[in-house]
Amino acid sequence: MDLKGIYIIDYIFTIFLIIMAITISLNLLEKNISDEKEVEIYLNARSLIDSIANTINSVNSNNIGNIGEITLPNNILSTSYFITVNENEVVISLPSRKGESSIHQIRLANLNGEIINEIRLYPGVSYKVKKSLNEYNLTIIQIYNI
Repeated sequence: MDLKGIYIIDYIFTIFLIIMAITISLNLLEKNISDEKEVEIYLNARSLIDSIANTINSVNSNNIGNIGEITLPNNILSTSYFITVNENEVVISLPSRKGESSIHQIRLANLNGEIINEIRLYPGVSYKVKKSLNEYNLTIIQIYNI
């Protein structure tokens, strides 16, 4: 083999190594971007349920008749979700995970004043949170759409 053939083999090998390094770098970069988007979605979801929990706690800590309002976005960074409120927490369900935010113990009720275990909140809807008394003179929290 002459010197020119060795240079061509070295050149091809160098190009192969460069292509391999670029491919590995792009795969790592794509994974980091994907992880960053997932973290951003989860942080926005966490912020949303913390806001809902704060509204419920604020209404619950004030006098009878106090009303708060919650407006839910249609999605979180193009990700679907739904929220469940029960007697001691607000839970958001995303396609890949769940998040929780604690609230003070409450007694949830429907519009008729009947005690219920949980209520589901849907994206893109506005809700009122109201503190009132039921027919047995028990303090209740009602969450209903506007």
